[in-house]
Amino acid sequence: MEDALHAIMIEALAPYQGALRLGESASLAVLSAEDQQDHFLHPEEEQALPPRACMRKRTEWVLGRAAACRALRELGGDPWPVLRGDHGEPVWPEGIGGSITHCWPWTAALLIKAGKRFAIGIDLENLERAALVDFSSVICTAAELDWTRGGEFQRRLAMIFSAKEAVYKGLHPFCRRYIDFKEVELAWLPRPRSFRVAFVGGLKTEFAALGECKVLSRRINGLVFSCLVHDTERPARLAA
Repeated sequence: MEDALHAIMIEALAPYQGALRLGESASLAVLSAEDQQDHFLHPEEEQALPPRACMRKRTEWVLGRAAACRALRELGGDPWPVLRGDHGEPVWPEGIGGSITHCWPWTAALLIKAGKRFAIGIDLENLERAALVDFSSVICTAAELDWTRGGEFQRRLAMIFSAKEAVYKGLHPFCRRYIDFKEVELAWLPRPRSFRVAFVGGLKTEFAALGECKVLSRRINGLVFSCLVHDTERPARLAA
């Protein structure tokens, strides 16, 4: 799993090699539930954990902070408590941007030493779990529904959901508000195996200067992994 995610990260960062290099200005850490015994929460992180969190939620919280801590150290940073913002998002040290994802028993954290220049979002989803409920009417636009019905429905639906989660995580620092699923419309690009991101309604005006961005989507065993890395200062153009 770790090797597969690292390979995808290298692909996602490739358009920005002048500014971002994995192991130098970007760092990815991948942990499993077995790794929680090797990490202890910072007292402030312990206080930020909901007191009634079940054991699994607690484990995910610990692993998320452990992955973030490992990634931060790889970037040369000192240990730093990763707390929660008003919308549940991780709060990073000054000059650092990043994203955390959980999908039992895995947790991954991607950190970039670039402040708010880059929109960063990653997400892991379990295909088997996603197949249990049809939530297409909640998350999909009409065009996305047409695409999901044109192939393996549940797999494509999981891809849409995961990609939108990655987009929301990446864009939240730039708008600081809840983004509805249908404020973002995705179009599949088979050759780069990515989604083109389009903004709908008020979000289209809000992010008019953001440029065209994409979300890489990959299937890894029984999981779907989505990754958004977008330079907001020099938006990358997508292949048609």
